[in-house]
Amino acid sequence: MIQAPLSRVLAMAGVAVVLMLNGLPLAAQEARDPTVEPAEGVSGGALPKAVEGMSVLVRGDQSFLMVGTRLYAPGDTVGSLQVRRITETEVWLHDGKALIKVPRFAGITRKTIAAKPACGVAPATLCQDTPP
Repeated sequence: MIQAPLSRVLAMAGVAVVLMLNGLPLAAQEARDPTVEPAEGVSGGALPKAVEGMSVLVRGDQSFLMVGTRLYAPGDTVGSLQVRRITETEVWLHDGKALIKVPRFAGITRKTIAAKPACGVAPATLCQDTPP
């Protein structure tokens, strides 16, 4: 006889939980079609969509910006951006208002290391590589 009221309380608690969960908005991500390209919202610091998958190709003395399967030389236009200069570490683009420097490798900087003097060049230098 004690079990009957307890099961009734549990049933009512279950109904209350279900009603409460149905009333709350769920923050689930909306399912998207995998065959459709995702919508891009360009923020202030984001790269333009035209240069997201860029790489640099060098033929002889000329550098080209490669976006997808197309090659762009300095002076060409990629989307609404004009390619101004291409170096091995960055690409300079102009959007009509300002010059944009796009680094090719984020977080990597280039620095020059001084060359070691050759052995025997200065009279006071000793060579560590040669046996005494």
